[in-house]
This record gives sequence, structure tokens and C-alpha cells, in this order.
Amino acid sequence: QFSDATVNDLRTSLELFIDDIVWSDASDYRQLLLANHLFLNERLGDLYGKPDLEGGFQKVSLPNSGRNGVITHPFLLSSLAYHDNSSPIHRGVFLTRNIVGLTLKPPPVAIEFEDNHFPANLTMREKVTEMTKAKACMSCHEMINPLGFSLEHYDAIGRWRAKERNKPINDNGILKTDAGDRVEIKGPRDVAEYAANSKTAHEAFVRQLFHHMVKQPIRAYGPNRADLLEDSFRNQGHSIRHLMIQISLAATQPVVPQT
Repeated sequence: QFSDATVNDLRTSLELFIDDIVWSDASDYRQLLLANHLFLNERLGDLYGKPDLEGGFQKVSLPNSGRNGVITHPFLLSSLAYHDNSSPIHRGVFLTRNIVGLTLKPPPVAIEFEDNHFPANLTMREKVTEMTKAKACMSCHEMINPLGFSLEHYDAIGRWRAKERNKPINDNGILKTDAGDRVEIKGPRDVAEYAANSKTAHEAFVRQLFHHMVKQPIRAYGPNRADLLEDSFRNQGHSIRHLMIQISLAATQPVVPQT
């Protein structure tokens, strides 16, 4: 069922979701992470738990299905997965850098995941834990793995699952931040709420949106530009629309040379 048409529908679904948040009255960045609805049509409804849907795309509330904004959107989950299973490492790296806003160093050694090297009865979490247990790996994977494991209830195409290899899914973990804090995580909702209230995550969102709109890094526009935009973003209730206006204005102002 996961055809090219499904992929196109999922892309449309994500775009509709983002538009719905950005152009709402509040335009609240935190709802990108916390909203529990999806836009589904009949084809997607059959796959993602709403087989009674009829017609085109509709905003569907899914309060009990573990959906938390973009973090658990099936388009994102399926693009960060293998063809036949999840990928906690790909998903965890994305969450670490782009949602939570933590810093990752390049790995000292690139290791290819080879599924056939593991016993067939191991879950994906067990395989990743075994593969990354070395001390050199864990310097980054103590951030990556807990975030990736938080999404293990979602299979290769982002459908909710209760078990893998006939074992209950374990999506709990302890996230160690680059500031040395230890954050208990029990599934994607905890990740979403942590990022929604994290200064580091807000800073990452401002930097990424600036780069997306201006096509230049924010530091190219002066040493204080990021701080000014971040303060304005927080003071305006994390309004994405307000931030977009401020970024557009900042991009037209002369760059002050650093001395």
C-alpha cells in the first residue's frame, strides 16, 4: 500500500499540517510539536487508523494515537526509516539536531548498520543498543539513542505498533543534554513537551527558519542578531508569523562588521 501516491499524499498532509499551524490565529511554534491531529484522506485513513474516512483531505483529531505534531508525522517517520523497519539512529539524529537543538560531533568512525549481522529475534532497539555500546560511540549516542527510541512505537511507514518481534515496544530513555542535564523520556510526547519548553530548541528553530528564509546563516547578520530574534520570538508567544516578519526585516538591515 505504500506507493508513490501514498508518498505524495503524505507530503501534502505534512504541508497542510504546517500551514494549519503557521496561519492560525496564534501561529504558535509549540503546536508544531504538540498538536494531536493529522490531515488524512481516504488512502491515508486506511493506513493510519481512520478507515471510515471518505473524500479528500480532512483535519482528523487523534488524541489517543500517540501523534505529536511534526515529530510523529508519518511523512517524516517514513523518510527516516529503512524500507522494512524503523531507524532509531536516523530519527534520533534528526530530533537531536533539528527539534531539540543539541550539538553532535561527526562520528569518529562511520559504521554501517547491517541487519543480517544480528540474531533475528532482536528488536531494532536491541540491535542499535548493541551496535553503539562502545564508549567512543556513546559520546553522541547518549543523546541520539533515547530520542530515536522514543519513536519506536512507529514502524517503517509511521504506523503505530505495540510490539516488535513479539516483544512489547520500549520507548523510554534518559536523554543526556550537551549541558550535562539528564532528562527522562517516555515516548514522543515527552520529547515534544521538552522541545516546546526548551530555550535551546527555540534557538535552533530561529536559526533554521532564518536560514530557510534568507539562505544565509544568522551569524552573517551580526553577532547579536540571533539573540534579538530569539527574545522577540519568546516575547510574542512563540508566534511563527511574527518571527517570519522579524527575519524579513532583519535581512534588509545592513550587516554590522564584527571587530
